Amino acid sequence: VAAELMPLGQIMAMRAAVSGLLILVYGLIAVKKSDLWPNHWQPHFVRGALACVAMLLSYLAFARLPVAQAQTLLFLAPLLAVPFATMRLREPLSPRVFIGLGVGFLGTLLILGVSFEMGSYAIWGAVCGVAAAFLIATIQITVRAMMATETAISTALSFTIIVAVVSSLSWFWGNWIWPTGEAFWILVGAGVFGALNLVLFAESLARAPVTTLAPLDYTGLIWALLADWFIFAVQPTGLSLLGSLFGTAGA
Repeated sequence: VAAELMPLGQIMAMRAAVSGLLILVYGLIAVKKSDLWPNHWQPHFVRGALACVAMLLSYLAFARLPVAQAQTLLFLAPLLAVPFATMRLREPLSPRVFIGLGVGFLGTLLILGVSFEMGSYAIWGAVCGVAAAFLIATIQITVRAMMATETAISTALSFTIIVAVVSSLSWFWGNWIWPTGEAFWILVGAGVFGALNLVLFAESLARAPVTTLAPLDYTGLIWALLADWFIFAVQPTGLSLLGSLFGTAGA
């Protein structure tokens, strides 16, 4: 919705700013002040740079595709994260996780079957979604490795600061608008959910292996289909519903 009202750079910058403010308030209330500050800045900068590119690509995918189709492409990230975690973090891959990923991957393929009938505009959105999935998987491994020395709150807060600063540079060549009415509340809502997502994402990676968490991403298929159906009036097809069923079963 926001992509129809304002430039992507502005969406990224303002969403990150709102999320960062909420995370900072939460951190000042709930954790020690020292936990807000990174112990090592380099991994935060690497993660932030990757995240800026991944966010831009994912926003382009959501702007060009229905929500369920764009979300499905991003669900390639868990499939990539598991072998990445096995190779880099030496996390074991249990048969149960392997089966869950396989079932979830089948659900992803079923939904992808309805994703390439919309012309070149949508195809470029699909390319952006696949590229974003690769970067998201890399970021998941990076964050998991960071948890050895960094706190979840510092990881989430540094992310919002880096994304807000970098994406705000688009003001110099973009046609930013002053958000009012619907646009303002959309940005606030995106920032609130973004803050919750970042904190919970970091907290989960601090407590469980990537190979355990990755299949859970597939439950998002349900919410993506419901968003298309009730918000954008895009009726789910039989393949979409079947893919959602397999995706949730895999998780």
